[in-house]
Amino acid sequence: MVGDSLMRQVLPDVDESVDLLTLYGAAPHGPGRPGVRLNMISSADGATAVSGRSGGLGSSGDLEVFTAIRAAGGPTPVVVERSGQEIGLTIDVARVTRLDANGAALTVGAIGAGQQAIFMYGPLTAVPATLEFTGEMFRNVWQGILSFPERIPALWDALGGGVRDENTPVSVVGASIIGGDAAERGLWEYFVLLLALLNFFVGVFNLLPLLPLDGGHIAVNLYERVRDTVRARLGKPKMPPVDYTRLLPLTYFVILVGGAVSLLTLAADIVNPIRLG
Repeated sequence: MVGDSLMRQVLPDVDESVDLLTLYGAAPHGPGRPGVRLNMISSADGATAVSGRSGGLGSSGDLEVFTAIRAAGGPTPVVVERSGQEIGLTIDVARVTRLDANGAALTVGAIGAGQQAIFMYGPLTAVPATLEFTGEMFRNVWQGILSFPERIPALWDALGGGVRDENTPVSVVGASIIGGDAAERGLWEYFVLLLALLNFFVGVFNLLPLLPLDGGHIAVNLYERVRDTVRARLGKPKMPPVDYTRLLPLTYFVILVGGAVSLLTLAADIVNPIRLG
């Protein structure tokens, strides 16, 4: 997979018990030749062997290559096999933040497909980007509200000791725990985004056309305006305002269901909270 002398340039501490030339076949190297030869796509797909050269993911060679990449940084020469041909590339190994088994933040090298987390905008491009991001947040929050009922069983399972699904609802306690984990790890961008998302969710949820939410009052007001407009065009007098006492049964039902879900979510966050890492 790599030449021994070139491997020492990328990874100073080489496991002498692993003969990479035997495991992956010797690749000609020298001046101008890449120093890392990768053949891990098939392993990631779960194949046990490809042309007798690729072992299962987690083999000694794969683990050493992963270690070499994590130790690298910046432009790194690499050989990839594509359609039976070796192609020399230069890959910019990014230094990224990852969490270890104990939840501590580490800076390591990483390559591959990923999601860009930080975007840079100018004064003019920031305005449409902000509108686009706000619209995306609204869509995601709305989809979350629509899928809310189907997540209740998973929340109940988590309360009984099952694995807590990260997509289940959280209470103020759960959000505080997640925010505390983010602050403890120095993930302040995530902390601020979480705070903004919670406020955005509260605002959207409050607009649902259900009493006693503000959206319920807006819906009643719109009903009265439409009703009176139609009656005015028909030459009829306005009717008195809506009698809210008739809507009390529906209001009590919403309060009862909302309170039960809130208690369930609060209990799950105390017994089995969602944690970062």
